[in-house]
Amino acid sequence: MAVGRLPNLLVAGVPKAGTGSLFAYFTQHPEVCRADQKEIGYLNYYNPLRYRGDPPPVETYMAHFAHCGDQRYAIDATPTYSYGGAPVIEAARRILGRPKVVITLRNPVDRLWSAYTFQRTLGNITEISSFNEYLSVCETRKRHAHDLVPRDHLHGLYIGFYADYIGEWLDTFGDDLRVVFADHMLRDTTRVMAGLLDWLDLDPDIAPTLDLVPRNKTQHARSPRMAKAVFSAKRSADRLGRLHPAVRRPLRRVYERLNAGELPETLDPPLRQRVEEIYRESNTATARMLMSHGYHDLPDWLHIAVERD
Repeated sequence: MAVGRLPNLLVAGVPKAGTGSLFAYFTQHPEVCRADQKEIGYLNYYNPLRYRGDPPPVETYMAHFAHCGDQRYAIDATPTYSYGGAPVIEAARRILGRPKVVITLRNPVDRLWSAYTFQRTLGNITEISSFNEYLSVCETRKRHAHDLVPRDHLHGLYIGFYADYIGEWLDTFGDDLRVVFADHMLRDTTRVMAGLLDWLDLDPDIAPTLDLVPRNKTQHARSPRMAKAVFSAKRSADRLGRLHPAVRRPLRRVYERLNAGELPETLDPPLRQRVEEIYRESNTATARMLMSHGYHDLPDWLHIAVERD
């Protein structure tokens, strides 16, 4: 007999657009049961670009919710679902039925910069010396149709072409999906959360009582090579179950004192303009898709894209 349950609330991405914060906000509600880890990633097994062979039994997915009781919702927050395309979307529909799905969107220029600084902070791209070089490498990969190579940390540019995948999510899940904009969350988090809770048929009056401090803000590393060594050791300890949750926070504070620092570069205006031009057509198409599905309170970067078209 299967132990656990399947999630019926997905925070499906996109990465670096507030998904960690949403997961933290939702799971403060007594009617939302959190998975035993953020970013389970089970549905990614159905993406042939990521995995070969048969996916694990669905019971392995359910086991992440074995601790849940009769809460209204069980939540899986995995940002990489967002750009998984038809295989992931079809798997979500087939396996989960009619889950509620939340997708967050952020200005793709700022999202790309955040992705770059995040990967740099983890020590994953120590061979790349600047954002300009990172962008050039990503552009080369796109020209050669090598956008998505799992775990190579170089598909940041690819993720920002929202028009390539947001339409299929909208068409498949309809009213069971909500798109949330990072701009709106930053401006009025309480209002956004109240709206989401109301959509989920949960009491929206709880929203002002939640701890709505943003989560997962990037702490820049003075030494990416030190970061690479530290996070590599952490991942190994996680796999072996040797890092007890009680010691994670103190160790993180020690690491931040040793290696946290200022980023040695900024996103200067000419480089920002270059990235804006890369995403211009996609932003226009994304805005039109959203408007056709009833989204009219769009952030400036989408309004501007339509006005320029």
